[in-house]
Amino acid sequence: MQRGFDIALEQLLGDWRGPLLLAVSGGVDSMVMLHLALHSSLRPEIAVAHVNFMLRPGDCDKDEALVRETCADAGIPFYTKKFDTTAYSTEKGVSIEMAARELRYGWFSELMEAHGYGRLLVAHNRNDAAETLMLNMLRGTGLRGLGGIREINGFIIRPLLGFSRAEIESYAATQGIAYREDTTNSDVDIARNRIRHKIFPEFEKINPSFLNTFSQEMERFGQANEILDELYGTKRAELCRESDGAVCIDINRLAAETHKEYWLFRLLEPYGFTASQIADALEAIGAQSGKEFRTAEYRLLRDRNCFKIYPMAETSTLKLEVTVFDKPEDFDPRNHPSDTLYADADTLPETLHVRPWRNGDRFIPLGMRGTRLVSDFFTDLKLDLEQKKHAGIVFWKDTAGEHIAAVAPYRIADRHKTTPSTKRVASIRLSAVCGQ
Repeated sequence: MQRGFDIALEQLLGDWRGPLLLAVSGGVDSMVMLHLALHSSLRPEIAVAHVNFMLRPGDCDKDEALVRETCADAGIPFYTKKFDTTAYSTEKGVSIEMAARELRYGWFSELMEAHGYGRLLVAHNRNDAAETLMLNMLRGTGLRGLGGIREINGFIIRPLLGFSRAEIESYAATQGIAYREDTTNSDVDIARNRIRHKIFPEFEKINPSFLNTFSQEMERFGQANEILDELYGTKRAELCRESDGAVCIDINRLAAETHKEYWLFRLLEPYGFTASQIADALEAIGAQSGKEFRTAEYRLLRDRNCFKIYPMAETSTLKLEVTVFDKPEDFDPRNHPSDTLYADADTLPETLHVRPWRNGDRFIPLGMRGTRLVSDFFTDLKLDLEQKKHAGIVFWKDTAGEHIAAVAPYRIADRHKTTPSTKRVASIRLSAVCGQ
């Protein structure tokens, strides 16, 4: 096993020959990985990081003590940190498993940056990869999830991925390697453990070498995914464009695709849309505009000829910025920034206000004689729901009520337009102020 580990480690490290950080929990996998690294013919410079998640009172401290003692005997640096994982899980609204993952990898990254460790060794094995494959299939992660666990993922490398759990446990026994058993590993109420203890024994009855078969299939799936990733890059450029803070997916081009279901999945999945939402979005291709889907961070709007993906806006209020200046000799009101409107300052009162638009709002747009509903004006501009939400009604008030001076940032009211006789110009601009 030592030789197999050394070969795998050398291949995974590539040209890197600097110091390595090992994630060691105290379980059999990571303790065997530590032993193999200490006895490697590559003689790497190593250090160990251990996370105490405080999830198993007493046992977690014993895990930490074992790893600490092993590192002290070997004379290598040892880092440890305690996390209140349960509190973090509650605060962030994530599972304990996800909380532990975020905490440990966040801390590992800090350690690596602070001490110059270029690679992080993690002790996932062939069984872990097969379990992950099954979990990904149950969650519906697409072809990417069928590739299982990668040997290299950024700065993370997994030199034990070619070994089964049985091989690792056998090696620990023959070498007398001390390790700790995590009692939660036998809890079949946990999905991964149920697969490990209930499902895999049945697979082994059908195919005793099913782990090897899974490993080969995952490699093929991974290769197929890499090929599709390259094709996806080209396809995304054909189907998408950036416009006014949104990612726009061309519906007509998408509808013409032979495999539109797959491409829509690839386009929307990175933004957190679920399989059911993507299926509903696919049906919305033939529907009228206005359909909307949401994740925690993004909105998907079915507009006239495209799907628009917007980040979820923070709670904000519109702020009006008005600047008055003398009209230059070469002034041309058509030459203005996209977020700014120009008006004749002497036709405006001293105080202007701004608010979101309301149904029934009317104004006389620049170049027109009669009033027009702001909602119809938006339709003429082909604005979607998100763009309408960020438009501002700039108005002034007197005893007769409100008078719309502009619909920012799109059009000034005709009565306030600049003319050759204009002496002072008012620059009108909106900005959003995020709420607390």
